[in-house]
Amino acid sequence: MRVQLHGTAEKWLKEYIDSFRDENGGLHPLMEVKRTHSLRVRDNASQIASELGWSGEQLDCALTAALLHDTGRFPQFAEWGTYYDGASLDHGDLGEKTLMEHFPDEKVATYGRWEDILLAVRLHNKKELPAGITPAAAPLVQIVRDSDKLDVFRLVRMHVEEDRINELLPRIIPSGGYSEALVREVSSERRASYSNVRSLSDFLLVQLSWVFDLNYAPSFRMLRRDGVLSWMERVLPQDASVNGFIQSALHHALLGESA
Repeated sequence: MRVQLHGTAEKWLKEYIDSFRDENGGLHPLMEVKRTHSLRVRDNASQIASELGWSGEQLDCALTAALLHDTGRFPQFAEWGTYYDGASLDHGDLGEKTLMEHFPDEKVATYGRWEDILLAVRLHNKKELPAGITPAAAPLVQIVRDSDKLDVFRLVRMHVEEDRINELLPRIIPSGGYSEALVREVSSERRASYSNVRSLSDFLLVQLSWVFDLNYAPSFRMLRRDGVLSWMERVLPQDASVNGFIQSALHHALLGESA
């Protein structure tokens, strides 16, 4: 009988997050954002995996890795008071370290895919994936990355529409155009670094570049059903320097639905 880890991971994560509550049982609002985000990323992974026909151990791995992907956010915010990796630590690396130190050993001793789950947690936020990921681990890494991006798209849109974007992204300027460095980067590489983000327009352009890093057709279909790309097309400032990139990204997303 194969060990199922998702239920254990769900119980452990709840108890781990509860350890950051204050004496009145309250959780900092920004930690609450990450708590609910973790659950939605797990749900996204469940939907993608279902459409892909995953089952058994493969499905259990996907749900577990997606649920645990942002484990590092909680000690990160507790120690540094920020979710900005550049001012603290890489939260993917911190998540892997936290799980290695705190997730109960006896629960993973007979679970053959634990190392793949740790890898998916560590790599979920990386701009580029390293070479050498095994064929067994690659789909897991990819589904977690897709599932995370889909919910961040939703989160950012919600905060923009509610005029609360500075609660989620306190380091960016809500107004303003595109930074020249970012435009050069997306034009040449079709991806971008947060280090070049200055304005909300910059951040949304980085988000749009994520479509080139989505891996599964269900992910593209979920993105369309959520109306995210049509919304971004409306709110991104028109600028000759990026219009070609925007249309290329939208076209890629359309093709991705049937890939």
